Amino acid sequence: MPARAAAGGVPAAPRWLRFRPPVIAAALSALALLLHAASRGLDAPFGNTPAGGAVLMFAGLAWAVWAALQFRRSGTPVHPGAAAGVLVDEGPFRHGRNPMYLGMAALMLGLALALGSVSVALAAVAFVAVMNRVHIPHEEARLRQAFGGWYSDYTATVRRWL
Repeated sequence: MPARAAAGGVPAAPRWLRFRPPVIAAALSALALLLHAASRGLDAPFGNTPAGGAVLMFAGLAWAVWAALQFRRSGTPVHPGAAAGVLVDEGPFRHGRNPMYLGMAALMLGLALALGSVSVALAAVAFVAVMNRVHIPHEEARLRQAFGGWYSDYTATVRRWL
């Protein structure tokens, strides 16, 4: 059963952290695609695998959507800057603490595989790095403040990514 947050005391996200992760993923992907097109045109020098890429893209999207639906069912907001009312530890959150970010990264890697674009694969790595270094530490601090020992117990048993 999900734990409920204590009332008040959780600071709002800093203004610079309000860029939503899907926007960051899309911007990095678009920039990588432009870089690929400018440097390689439509060539895929290392080959491409459209079917494999499509499967990975679908799996990443499905994983992220499942996690978002789990948030909705639990009554907690999906936006990372909003205060969590419930600590969700069910569904994909049993396997990793950030399944939406993992799904977005898998979607980006699927696009890289489908197009044969190294720059898009590097954009996926950059996305994971930004989430890991910037967004997730702030989110974890807020969750630790809101849920205390419940969150500490959760982090002790569930990895950040998988």
